[in-house]
Amino acid sequence: MSQAMPQPQPMTDKRRQILDAALALCAEDGLQGAATARIAKAAGVANGTLFHHFPSKEALILQLYQDVKTRMGAAISEADPSLVLHDQIRHYWQQAMSWMLAHPNELKFVLGFFHSPLLARPARSQILNDALRFLPTLLAKGQASGELMHAPAPLLLEVCQGQFLACASLFVDQPDLGQNDYWQASAFALFWSAISGANPHANTDV
Repeated sequence: MSQAMPQPQPMTDKRRQILDAALALCAEDGLQGAATARIAKAAGVANGTLFHHFPSKEALILQLYQDVKTRMGAAISEADPSLVLHDQIRHYWQQAMSWMLAHPNELKFVLGFFHSPLLARPARSQILNDALRFLPTLLAKGQASGELMHAPAPLLLEVCQGQFLACASLFVDQPDLGQNDYWQASAFALFWSAISGANPHANTDV
């Protein structure tokens, strides 16, 4: 799909209603099951109103993905720059994971969209760069210091997102695991191993 990512638009009440309805239906029935007529009905607006704000279903879904990523990014506080890189990345991992576990509909939507042809890879990288501004800088810093594996930046971002979403999905499906400190620590240790090339058991202070 060659459609460009939507530019930020003022968040009117109608746009918010439509995005919230789309999120709920996509989480329940998947992207394909969330027809625009159903979204409009759930949002309490006419079909024409929906298409006034979003010219197509593709534009609506792209904007919803942008909205979820932006809200998650806004909920994540900056790590203490005096911390070692491992602990800074763990800070961001834990905050992002906590947000996803508190927003299961957003996670279900993102998981569906992550594998959807609606999301071209360049658009995915753009969203990550815009919504998680700290991540590319932190990864570049780690590569420069030799603490992280030297690999193409887009590939490293893909690995970060894939690892994170896989763990978040498991913890949402099995909440008892998500509340278990050992499982949480193991999930981050495996994530760190993937981007650093280090043995996940080498650093026991997790």
